[in-house]
Amino acid sequence: MSSPEPIDKSDQVPSQLDQPRSGDKHQRILDAAVQVIAEHGFFNARVSEIASRAGVADGTVYLYFKNKDHILREAIDTAFRNFFDRAKQEIQTVSSARMQLELLARLHLETLAAHRNLAIVMQTEVRQSARFIAEFSHQHLVDYLNLVREVIRLGQEQGLFREDISDRLVAHCMFGALDEMVSSWVFTGRPFDPDKIASAVMNLIFSGIETSRENA
Repeated sequence: MSSPEPIDKSDQVPSQLDQPRSGDKHQRILDAAVQVIAEHGFFNARVSEIASRAGVADGTVYLYFKNKDHILREAIDTAFRNFFDRAKQEIQTVSSARMQLELLARLHLETLAAHRNLAIVMQTEVRQSARFIAEFSHQHLVDYLNLVREVIRLGQEQGLFREDISDRLVAHCMFGALDEMVSSWVFTGRPFDPDKIASAVMNLIFSGIETSRENA
């Protein structure tokens, strides 16, 4: 697999994790870590550079984190918590399961499109390491899939989606398609419009899961 294209320096530390920039050193270290790891890779990223980007002394990093693994884990946990908090809030604004899935797909892509460094870390450092998957991201993926499965089951109750489909299979298909779109953007640098891609992906999925009444 080819290496990601060089990082755009305009995508700097400000709010890689969807939180407002503040004087909080803990958050500044997390933001800086995502940037440095995206640029250099996890194993080549130095704590001293993370500290420098965050504007703190090297020793300050260890007041908040045990080691570099701990920093990455906390950065990923924070990103997912922010995503889930926003996702759960937004899907409550619409009652249709179809619209809820569309919201989730768009939010998935918009979140990573707005934070390229975070996308690079998620698609390279986390996905290519069995240890990171096992220790850091497995439960987050399960939570994501379960949220989608809940919406699929709601759609079946509403008569929108076929009752003979597996909510688990649909959730994996949805995540896999969206995840592949992010990977393509990260590794090729091709133009990326989250709204258009989310709409195209979900239209394909809906064509397979909607009832004949909806497809008519």
